[in-house]
Amino acid sequence: MNEKMLAVQINSFGGPEVLKIEYIPIPKVGPKDILLKISACGIDRKDLLIRNGTIRKKSAGYRSSASQIRNEIEFPLVLGAEIAGVIAEIGSEISGFKVGDRVASLPRRGHCGQCLYCHTGRSESCTKSWFIGQDSNGGYAEYTLVGADSLCLVPEKVDLIHASLSAACIGTMIRAIRDVGAVQIGESVLITGASGGLGAHGIALAKLSGAFVIAIASSELKADFLRSLGADEVIVANRREDWSSKVLHLTNGRGVDVGIDIVGASNFKFVLKSMALYGRIACVGEIEGGSVDFMPAIILLKRLKVLGSYAPGIEHMSKALDLLEKKNIHPIIDSILELSKASDAHLRMETKSDIKGRIVLCP
Repeated sequence: MNEKMLAVQINSFGGPEVLKIEYIPIPKVGPKDILLKISACGIDRKDLLIRNGTIRKKSAGYRSSASQIRNEIEFPLVLGAEIAGVIAEIGSEISGFKVGDRVASLPRRGHCGQCLYCHTGRSESCTKSWFIGQDSNGGYAEYTLVGADSLCLVPEKVDLIHASLSAACIGTMIRAIRDVGAVQIGESVLITGASGGLGAHGIALAKLSGAFVIAIASSELKADFLRSLGADEVIVANRREDWSSKVLHLTNGRGVDVGIDIVGASNFKFVLKSMALYGRIACVGEIEGGSVDFMPAIILLKRLKVLGSYAPGIEHMSKALDLLEKKNIHPIIDSILELSKASDAHLRMETKSDIKGRIVLCP
C-alpha cells in the first residue's frame, strides 16, 4: 500500500475555497481502528457548518472521553461522515469484521457500551462517542479510520455508493418517520426542505408507511421532482413565505398529523400552524440557525408533541440497507463527483437551489 493518499482538507474556517485537495499520509491503524478504503462519501449540510466555522468545537462526547485535548476543532481536518467502503486493514482488538468486507459507517464512533443511552438502545447519544469528520478525519479522502461499533455489512446487491446514504441520510429519516413521528397508515405527513437528501428520502419512507404526503418546494422544477418521488401534494413557496394556510386547505382545515421539519427556525412557526389536533412534530434539521417567536398556547390547545429527532443508530442504518437491498426504497442522488470537486459541491449547496437528493464524493 502506498504511504500517501488523496484527501480534501481544510486548514482554516471559511468559504468553499478553503477545501484543498492534497496528498497526506494514510492513517495508521491502532488496536481498535479499522482502516476503510472509501468508495463513497455523501456531503451533509453539517460539513458546510464545520467548514464555515458555525461549528467550531469538538463534540461533547469526544471532549469527555479525551484527556488534555483542545476543545476547538483542530486543523488540518478532513470533512465527511456519510461513508461506505471496503475494509483494508483491521486493528489487533477488532473482531466481527475482516479485510475485504464491504461496510457502511455511522457518522460517529467510540460508543462506550456502558452509559445509560448505550444500555437503552440509544447509542447515538452515548456520552463518550465522537464524530468522524469533526473530531477526527473523515471521508473526503481515499482512506479513513472507523470503529467496529459503527459499522454494518453491506449486502452484495447494494452498491457502495448507495450504501453511503444508509446512515446519516436514509437512517436519519427512518428514525424521524418511524420512531419519532410514529407515522401510521392513512395519516397525513408534512415535509419541509423536501428536495434535499433527507427530505427526498423522507417522502419515500412516508409513502412506504402508508401516509398522505405534503411536501414544501421552492420552485416548480423541484415540485415536479417531488411529485415523481410520490408526494401527493406539493406547495411551492418562496423562502420565509407562510404556506400554512395552503396546508390547511389541502387537509380540509384539519391540518397534518405529522410534521417533519428539516428547515428549522425560519419554517417552524408555519409547521406549528399546519398541525392537526394531537399532531407530532419531528425536528430533524436546522439549516440557518436562529430563534423562533411563537405562542406556547398553540402547543397546549392543539395537544401537540414537539420532538427532536437526532442522528441514526445502528438499527436505523441496518434497516436502510435492508430497504435498499429489497428495493423498497431507491437512493436519490443528485450527482457523483470526484474529490477535486468538493469545493464546487459546497459552493453549489450554498448558492444554488437546484439540488435534488444527495451529492456524493467518490475517490
